[in-house]
Amino acid sequence: MKQTLPIAYLLLLCSVAASAQLSVGIQIGTLIDDNAFNNYLQIQDRLTEMSLQGAYDWETETSNTQLFYTGSLNYFTLLPARTFQVHDAGLVYTHLLGEDDETTLNAGGTLTVRANHDEFRIYDHTQVSFYGNLGGNLSDLVRVKGGYKFRSVAFTELNDFNYLEHSLFAQAAVSLPTKTSFILQTDLGLKKYASPNAVESDATPPQFGRSGRSSAVTTPGVTQLTGTFRFGQGITEKTGISLTGQYQVSLQKETRYLTSEDGILTDDELFDDHYGYEGPLGSLMFTQILPAGVRLRASGLVERRHYSNRPAFDLLGLQVAPQRVDTRSALSLSLDKTFPSVGLQASFAFDHIINGSNDAFYNYRNTTLSLQLSFTH
Repeated sequence: MKQTLPIAYLLLLCSVAASAQLSVGIQIGTLIDDNAFNNYLQIQDRLTEMSLQGAYDWETETSNTQLFYTGSLNYFTLLPARTFQVHDAGLVYTHLLGEDDETTLNAGGTLTVRANHDEFRIYDHTQVSFYGNLGGNLSDLVRVKGGYKFRSVAFTELNDFNYLEHSLFAQAAVSLPTKTSFILQTDLGLKKYASPNAVESDATPPQFGRSGRSSAVTTPGVTQLTGTFRFGQGITEKTGISLTGQYQVSLQKETRYLTSEDGILTDDELFDDHYGYEGPLGSLMFTQILPAGVRLRASGLVERRHYSNRPAFDLLGLQVAPQRVDTRSALSLSLDKTFPSVGLQASFAFDHIINGSNDAFYNYRNTTLSLQLSFTH
C-alpha cells in the first residue's frame, strides 16, 4: 500500500498534544458485515476501522480558524486486498457577524487522498473541495442559510470518471416554542465530467464475478435539483421524533458508469453517487435519552431510485429492462454514551438494508453490526 503522508507527521501531532490550542482524537471500531459489497453475492467480511485526528485552533472573540488533519485505515479481514486508507487535511474558518453575533459565516477547504492496494488502484483518487455559507436570523423564529460548494475529483487510473461539482443550497428553518421545528431546503448541483469522450481500458480489476474490459458511457454530466422537508417535534425533554421527505430530479441525465465486456454493470462504490438516479425518499427517526445519559436512536428509510441511462440485466448479462429501478429500505438502531470527563464516547449500531432491484446483481440484503470507541483530548 502506498504511504501517502509520512509517519513522522503523525508523531509530531502526538508530541505537541499538550498545547492548549491543539486537539487530538483517536477512533477505533469494528464492523461485522454480511454483505460487504452490497450485491447478490453476499460476500461477508469483518472490518477494522481506525482513525487519528489532529486540529489546531486560533480563536478571537468573533472568529475561529482551524487547521486539521484526519488519517483513517479500513482493514478488511477476509479480503485484505480491499484494505484502504484515506487522508484529509484542510482549513476551516468561522466568523460571527452583526451586533448580536447572530449571523455566521463559514468557509473552508479540504484535500482528500484515498490509497488502496495495487489490486484495487482503480479506486485511488484525489479530491479537492471548497465551500462557503452564510446564515442568519430573520426573526426570533426563522433562520435562513445559503451556500456554495466546489469539488474536484481525479482518479489515478480511470480518468474518464474525473469530474467537477458545483452545488448551491438555500435553507429556511422555523423553530416554535412548542418544540416544533420545520426545515425547508433546496439544492442545485452540477456534476461535470472532465473528459468529453469515452475510452476503453483493461484497468478494471476482478469485480467478484464480473471482470473484463471496462468502458464508460459517452456523457458530459448531470444537473440535479433536490427538495427536502424536515419536521421535528420534541415530545418531552428526553424524547423527540423527526420526519424527512425528499425528492431529487435530474434536469440533465447524462451519467457515466462502469460496464464489463459481457454487458453487466460493475461495482458502484465510487462510480454511482446520488447524481446517478432520481426519485423520492422518506425517513422517520425516534430519539430517546435513556438513564445514565445513553442516547438511543431508531430510524427507518424508504427510497425509490430510477437510474438515468442505465439498463437492468439478469445474472447472465442479458438486458431485462431499459432502466434500472431500485426500491431501497433501511432500518437503523444506535446507542451512544459520552464520558465528558475523560473525552471518551462509545457507540453501537445495527443497520439492515433491503434493496429490491430489477437488476439481479443489485437485488440483495445487508446487515451490519458495529462498535466504535472515540477519544478526544
